[in-house]
Amino acid sequence: MSSESVTNEGVLACTLPSPELAPRRAEIQKLIEQASSVVARPDGVLFTFQNTDETAHALLDFIRFEQQCCGAIAYELRAEPPHSELVLQLRAPATLVASVQKFYLANEPSANDGNA
Repeated sequence: MSSESVTNEGVLACTLPSPELAPRRAEIQKLIEQASSVVARPDGVLFTFQNTDETAHALLDFIRFEQQCCGAIAYELRAEPPHSELVLQLRAPATLVASVQKFYLANEPSANDGNA
């Protein structure tokens, strides 16, 4: 999403200055590539990652950066037993779900329409 805000049409519009946009998108893509699964959900996108200190820190940094500019998106990070994986769930209002999924699933071949 990289510093995008909500417009009246339910589309995310990036507020990052142009020189910062490409590097931020690359950072996000690199993080997404580390996911063991990426799943489209009715309310957004669900990512699963291996639970390591490095990944946990990277995900927290991602959330801290993105929540500053994407206030309409809910970010949830959790570890469920047996705690071998970290789950990042992005939830969007109904008007933004398609935009969020388009951004995060555009280059992810393993993404699907799971309802789990």
